Amino acid sequence: MVRSFVRSVLERHGYCVLAAENGTAAKALAERIGLRKIDLVVTDVDMPLLNGVELVRCLRQIRPELKILYMTGHPSAHIDELWMDGGVIQKPFAYSALIRWVDACLSQETPVRAGA
Repeated sequence: MVRSFVRSVLERHGYCVLAAENGTAAKALAERIGLRKIDLVVTDVDMPLLNGVELVRCLRQIRPELKILYMTGHPSAHIDELWMDGGVIQKPFAYSALIRWVDACLSQETPVRAGA
């Protein structure tokens, strides 16, 4: 449900979106498409088969500078660790918040602290 919402919002805002049902599928898709063609990875922290943190580790082995926006519904001690890797947006979030933080992540070199 979240994947469909995020895809719909981003596509309506003019972004080209590649969506995958889990972390393993996302990794395979990114490798098949080519990471140089991907500007930002928006990933849920909790995904089946390969979670968002593991996905990012794999992708950053190929492209260390890849921009990341993590989504999470679990406030936890791991949030600070995620900030070291990229931006973090807390679920649930509004349409406008998602667009604002995706735009910010794409336009800045450093991670952006994203709120709901």
